[in-house]
Amino acid sequence: AGSALEHLREARHVGKVVLGPSALASGRLRGDRSYLVTGGFGGIGLRVADWLWELGAGQIVLNGRRAPGEAAAHVIKELRERGASVRSVVADVTDGAAVRRMVSTIGESGPPLGGVIHSVGVLSDRALVNQDRESLDRVMRPKILGAWHLHRETLVLRPELDLFVLFSAAAGIFGNPGQANHAAANTFLDQLALRRRVMGLPGQVIQWGAWSEVGEAEEQRARIEKQLAVGGVGWLTPEQGIEALARVVRHDLGTALVVRVEPAMFVEAGAWTPPPFFDDVAAWTAAGEARERRTDLLALLAEEDETQRRRLVQAFVAEQVQSVLRLDSPPSAETGFFDVGMDSLMAVELRNRLNRFLGSEFDLGSTVVFDNPRISALTERLLELRWGRGPAEAPGDGSERESGEPLREDMSLDDLATLLFDENESDV
Repeated sequence: AGSALEHLREARHVGKVVLGPSALASGRLRGDRSYLVTGGFGGIGLRVADWLWELGAGQIVLNGRRAPGEAAAHVIKELRERGASVRSVVADVTDGAAVRRMVSTIGESGPPLGGVIHSVGVLSDRALVNQDRESLDRVMRPKILGAWHLHRETLVLRPELDLFVLFSAAAGIFGNPGQANHAAANTFLDQLALRRRVMGLPGQVIQWGAWSEVGEAEEQRARIEKQLAVGGVGWLTPEQGIEALARVVRHDLGTALVVRVEPAMFVEAGAWTPPPFFDDVAAWTAAGEARERRTDLLALLAEEDETQRRRLVQAFVAEQVQSVLRLDSPPSAETGFFDVGMDSLMAVELRNRLNRFLGSEFDLGSTVVFDNPRISALTERLLELRWGRGPAEAPGDGSERESGEPLREDMSLDDLATLLFDENESDV
C-alpha cells in the first residue's frame, strides 16, 4: 500500500503537488455531490452503490453499457425506497464522446460530480498463444479506455472532485495463467492512479482478489476456483470487499492489494512455491518446505537406478496431474489428460509445475503437455530432459519457434504483433 507522503516524495521533481484530505476523513461523503460508479449495474457496482448511500452520498450515478437487468433494477428500486437518489445512465465508457456527455450532464441535472469509482471488469481467459485481438479488446478496452476517458473528462473538476478510485485486480501483481490481457489492463490502472497522485489529483487503485457471490469471477466460479486454490488465494465475501474499500478510501491509500490468502492451500494443492510477489512481503513456511522437498527429491532421484527413478518420477507426475485436475485419485498412466477434464490453462499450469521441479536450467517448452498427454509419456520426457540429454540437445526447449525463426530480444511491438496475430491468425 502506498501513502500520500510516499507519492509526494516521488513527485518532488515534477512540479507542485497539492494533496487534499481524504474524501472520507470525516467518515462521511458529501451530500451535495454526485458519485459515479461505472460497471454500476453489476453485482459489485451495486454493492458499492449501497455503501455510497450509507456514507451519505448526495446522488449516486450508476453507469452501464446496457440498461440494468431485472436483478439490478430491483436493487436500484430498493435503494430509492430507502431514500437514496439514484440515477441510471447507459453509456459505453470506451467511447470518449459518450463519457464526455455523461460527465457533463451529471452536474447539469443534479449535484456536481464529487467522485468516481471505475469498477468495470470483463474476463476472457486464454493461454497467451491463443490470445487474439478480440480477447484483448474485450478485456482491455473497458478498463483502459474507460479509466482514461474518465481521467481526461474530470480534469476540469479539480476543485470539486475528491474521490477517484480504480478497481484493478491481483492478476496484475501475481500474473494468473490465462489472464495476460487482464493483468496488462489492470497494470495500466495501477500506473494511472499513481500518475494522478503525482499530478496532485485524487487517485487510488485497489488490486482485488476474486469476490464471491457477485462479479465476473463469480460467474466463472467453477473454473476460477481451481486457479485460486493452486495460488493459495481464497474468495473475498462482498462484506469483506466493502470493508476493505472503506479502509482504503478512509486512509487515502494510493495503492492497495486486497486478497484473502490461505497459505495452507499451497501444501494441499502441491504447489512448490507461492506467487513470487509473496517472497517480498512474508516468510512462507510452506514455500520453504516445498523448496526443500524439491531439492530432497532431486537428490534422491540422482542416487536411484533407472528403474526406481522412473517409478518415482511417474508417481510425482501423477501427483501433479491429480492436483491440477483436482481429482480424488490420480488417473492411470495411460489415461489421456484431456479425456478427464484438462483444458489449455490447466496444461500451462502443469507445465509450469514440472518446470519448477526440473529447475531454471531446463525448459519443457510450451506444448509439452499437448505433445505428451499421458502420465507415462510425460514421465519419459522428464527423464530424458533431466537425466538424459542436456537442455541444449533437447528438442522443443522453447528456444525457437516451430518455423525455425528464433525469438529475438530486440523485437519491436510491430514484430511481436505480427507473430501473435498475423501469422497465426488461423490458429487462434
